[in-house]
Amino acid sequence: MTKNDKQQDLFARQRKDNQTKEILTSIDIGSDKIVCLIAKFDQVTREKRAIRIIGSGYCQSKGIRNGKIVDANEAEKSIRLALDKAEKNANIEVNSINLCISGDFINSHIMKGNIDISENAINQEHVYNVISSVLDKYQQKDKRILHIVPSKFFVDGTRNVPDPTGLIADNLGVELNFIAAEKNPIINIENLIHNIHLDIDSIVAKPYASGLACLYEHELDFGSACIDIGCGTTSVSIFYEGSIVFAKTLNVGGWYISNDISIGLSTPFIHAEGIKNLYGSTIMGPNDSEQFYETPEDDSDLKRTKFKLSKLIYITRARFEEIINKADKIIEDSGYSELAKRNIVLTGGTADLNGAVEIAERMLDTNVRKGTPMKVGGLSEELNGSSFSSSCGVLLHSLSHESQFKPIQNNNNKLQSIFKRVMGVDF
Repeated sequence: MTKNDKQQDLFARQRKDNQTKEILTSIDIGSDKIVCLIAKFDQVTREKRAIRIIGSGYCQSKGIRNGKIVDANEAEKSIRLALDKAEKNANIEVNSINLCISGDFINSHIMKGNIDISENAINQEHVYNVISSVLDKYQQKDKRILHIVPSKFFVDGTRNVPDPTGLIADNLGVELNFIAAEKNPIINIENLIHNIHLDIDSIVAKPYASGLACLYEHELDFGSACIDIGCGTTSVSIFYEGSIVFAKTLNVGGWYISNDISIGLSTPFIHAEGIKNLYGSTIMGPNDSEQFYETPEDDSDLKRTKFKLSKLIYITRARFEEIINKADKIIEDSGYSELAKRNIVLTGGTADLNGAVEIAERMLDTNVRKGTPMKVGGLSEELNGSSFSSSCGVLLHSLSHESQFKPIQNNNNKLQSIFKRVMGVDF
């Protein structure tokens, strides 16, 4: 456990002997699938480290709805299956993991603090005190803190000061971005993982993970939003000056498109999912009203029916536009709309729909591109798609914040030890 009680959710635990410290494992608990990735990291230069996938496994997610456990037995079976596949693929036994979670029970908010500087020159104790003053204000007992992301400091009202130590000032302020989740869903997931006899190194919010995986460094700095449309949830994260400044998740995603297709075409959900993947699109073509397809045949009493491609596109587009509208409202209400709409990245399995980027670009009135996982080596063509973004992002986050993996000290950052002292290693 970390020294700071408010960071107990990060579960910084010592690894067992039969798992090398050079290994990172992530498990992404989604509503559609469970993904387990095992990666090995290598030191590339003195200041840069890279990771590559050495094992992977995924399977259909059961017992999980909108990020919450609804059937513990089924959920445990799904996680065990994905983990077993990855362990066999990597030829290694995993003892500790990094979790990726999603759901509308995750949100973020900014809290501010400031102190007067009586000695005139800001020292490290002042930095410690101003951060502590913000942490002391956090009193939401029904929430579990997942991430505390330090923003820039304020010195006598001047914003965006990266390191205030040594400056002459009368007042020092700071903003901290708290990404937190309701306790009960987290506890249920933790209990399930511990039943599998695994330690939890960290729990990462999906909006954060997706952005880390898909955004280029200049996008993280300049101002960007990442919209991850998964099966059961849609996550929105906003980044600026290299840090996440906002995160929120909605319980709506690609599942709802498939459900609409199932109802509209009078076909079972499993067939609707296949039809969406094969023919689904958000853009109408000139001849789509003349193209006909048939619903699949099965053992049920439902007869195969013909449908126009234009009808399928109409159903798909209507729900997709609703999802983008909801994401847009989140961005507008975040207070960071101007920054977020400098650049938007669309990722998640639903981003693979034909025309998804084009429709999103029209509706959001800004540049939109499809995001796929970057900065991770060893990804097969199958794993290099949008639906695996958050799984890779967890590894990147864990690599950056795992204290055991930092033998080289960064002497240029005077505040590194302070942040660890106040907030733990995972901020």
